[in-house]
Amino acid sequence: MSYSRAIRFAEAPKGVTVSFVGEPPVPAGESAERVRRAHEQGKAEASAFYQAEIQKLRAEFAHRQAELLASMEQRSASTLAELDRRLPDVVLGLAERVIGQTTLDGEAVAGLVKQLVAEFSGEDEQLEVYLCPADLTLLKGFARKDDPAPAPQEEGEGGFAGAIAGIFDGLEGDDSLLEGYANLTFHEDPSLGPGDCQIKSRFGLLDGRIATKLRKIETELKEG
Repeated sequence: MSYSRAIRFAEAPKGVTVSFVGEPPVPAGESAERVRRAHEQGKAEASAFYQAEIQKLRAEFAHRQAELLASMEQRSASTLAELDRRLPDVVLGLAERVIGQTTLDGEAVAGLVKQLVAEFSGEDEQLEVYLCPADLTLLKGFARKDDPAPAPQEEGEGGFAGAIAGIFDGLEGDDSLLEGYANLTFHEDPSLGPGDCQIKSRFGLLDGRIATKLRKIETELKEG
């Protein structure tokens, strides 16, 4: 007969004492083992739960980090593209402003001419150099600053001939304005500005105008 089966008596039993109702007693050693196993199981379940939560947090953090990095990369690329687009104009604007405020002297004009002439390979090539009137005047002053003062012209026929020669001097171009460059003939060109220089040879025209140089720099910056 199972101890869990209900028994009904017609009358209350007499002389019967119930000392214990419930699970059968468990030895102390077995009870301690059950407690230990339950504790270990609880620890394992808690560890698995928190490990799963940590994995979820890591995955969420990685996802947000990837989104943030992608956004930063996109903004960085957009900023760099904007800089690439605007930088040539900024550089050219600054260059034009600096060049516009730069005062040239005869030595600087001579340097410009020599730099442009250096692009020709033939040393004996006859070249026509064109400068604006102001730069040509500066170059003449630079070339003749060490020349002795001309002797005064005598009155009469000789003085008249010298005056006539002075009137026509330079109409066909000025030579020997740069020491060591006997192959150059200089002309003034009112269409050129300060710092501009153009050189003509039998092969064509070498354009050394500031505007041309700036446009070349602009092209290289935008293509680079």
